Amino acid sequence: MSLRQEILCVGLCCLDIISQLPQFPKEDTDQRCHDQRWQRGGNAANNCTVLGLLGAKPSFLGTIAGSHEKTFLLDDFAKYNVDTKHVVVHEDCDCPASCVILSMETGSRTIIHSNKNLPELTVEDFRKVDLSSYTWVHFEGRNVSNVVGMIEVVRKHNGSHKDVKPVIISVELEKSKPELSSLIPKADVIFVSKDYAQFQGYTDMAQTIDKIHSETRPGSLVICPWGEKGASARLKEGQIVSCHAFPPDQVVDTLGAGDTFIAASIFALAQGHKPEDSILFGCRVAGAKVGVRGWEPLSHLFKDCDFLPAVEDSNSRRDVVMNTT
Repeated sequence: MSLRQEILCVGLCCLDIISQLPQFPKEDTDQRCHDQRWQRGGNAANNCTVLGLLGAKPSFLGTIAGSHEKTFLLDDFAKYNVDTKHVVVHEDCDCPASCVILSMETGSRTIIHSNKNLPELTVEDFRKVDLSSYTWVHFEGRNVSNVVGMIEVVRKHNGSHKDVKPVIISVELEKSKPELSSLIPKADVIFVSKDYAQFQGYTDMAQTIDKIHSETRPGSLVICPWGEKGASARLKEGQIVSCHAFPPDQVVDTLGAGDTFIAASIFALAQGHKPEDSILFGCRVAGAKVGVRGWEPLSHLFKDCDFLPAVEDSNSRRDVVMNTT
């Protein structure tokens, strides 16, 4: 990847405490834990992990508590070649944590998240970043009012640096939160989760993409992953392209599967691959992820497999979106 082909992911970093059980426990019962581990979590943090495994140059921007977990989190970022120079540390805060239950019976994951007192990233924090190093900024769908302001900072940067390719902005709409809709007209690439789509009353990928696309800025790309049904995207010409899922022989760990799809799709798009090839790559990598425990096994898989075709046109990155200023 070229020097400017760096990707900045903005959002949450937390501690995941993962308990693997034979099956999801019934209420008021005792069940022996098959395995338990600590893992760095948070959507944007997970995006960075996958991008690092794929060979990109990811940077994470978010807040981290100055608690005893800080060293573990920062060391784990470094393990996957994630740059954390922009991280904002709040020394007197507690680390957010997610208690995760993984069912060996079904592969499902259930998350109970807690953030006691760690503040969200502010627009003032974001302004300190030199955006000229990046080709892509991805925002996790949280902290919406501040993210809107951060996106405006990127737009102003693009407007004042018209001699270089503009920084592409993507957002994730994942949670069932009405305020996320305000991000739709702000981004160049919008990832819409199945959960958010169903929260809005949409029943499938095609309907979701049509409805969301009607609210986007001109030339934006809408991508909708739908679990076992694969993913779809609407091209700037209006055509909808789809690909099927790539389930493993056995579902082992679905935690972070959606984050994996987004990161892999961004990785491909940022290199100039067509949207249809990029979502196909995203589905293949996400399928590989749910078949292994954690992230580490993916590094060996990526070395042994060539999931992406060669880019036919090195300048095709401009075709990701039509209007990025």
